Amino acid sequence: MSEEPNFNLIPLLEERIPLVGDGGAETLLRNLGLEENCPPIQANLEQPDLVKRMHHAFIRRGSRLIRTNSSFSQADEVLVNRLEACINSASALAREVSNKRAVIAGRITCAPSDWGRDARFQFYGEQAVYLSDTWVDLIWLEQFSEYEELKLALRAVRQVSVIQTVAHLSLKKDKQSLEILDQLKELMSLGATFVGLMIDSEKSMNRDQLQDLIDELGILSLILDFDIETETFSRISDSIHQIVPPETALICGGKSFLPEHIPHFAKINVDQNQ
Repeated sequence: MSEEPNFNLIPLLEERIPLVGDGGAETLLRNLGLEENCPPIQANLEQPDLVKRMHHAFIRRGSRLIRTNSSFSQADEVLVNRLEACINSASALAREVSNKRAVIAGRITCAPSDWGRDARFQFYGEQAVYLSDTWVDLIWLEQFSEYEELKLALRAVRQVSVIQTVAHLSLKKDKQSLEILDQLKELMSLGATFVGLMIDSEKSMNRDQLQDLIDELGILSLILDFDIETETFSRISDSIHQIVPPETALICGGKSFLPEHIPHFAKINVDQNQ
């Protein structure tokens, strides 16, 4: 078990919300020249300057939280033996660029689905150890399409780390608000410090539903994983302001969100309280 962490997110949230995060790391890395045959997580070792440019771009546009470049996909299985090096580098690069200007969230994503349960549990726990040992501020769970898998990851994290953890539930269209609330509460009972939702559509939830969750939970994190294009972002921006309550504590963009989109997040609280 790692030592008691020094970082506490609560004072930052009391100072100002939303705490605005970053956006699509892989999309921006590709735009900056990362080859299609190079997994983004591998860039931490082989093209670190690109990763630093990616983080810099988001911080310059107002991101106060950046997620480590440590997303792991089914296609990245060949890198399992280099996982520790990849994550250590991801943490170091984020910390170097941040220079205490942004919260460092150590990102853990879903393990390959064809692995056994014990292997997946070990995979999550190992990542949590590497992230904790490299002094990330938060552990950040996202991109879990199955609720039971998210619980497995959270249990693995809590077995080895006491760092504050944000667990994001990916929404499914058939889920009801009460079921979502019950699942978020269960995640907190299992050790999540904060909970949130990863929303892939403007129609997934409405403002009243999100407000009800905030009223019940106090703190809610949102990852908006909308599929956007430059010519439609103005409309998406209007939708975000209509959907997202001003009391939302943390907000990040999904894979389609670039640095130029980040300032729109910072205006949510200001615009809606005028």
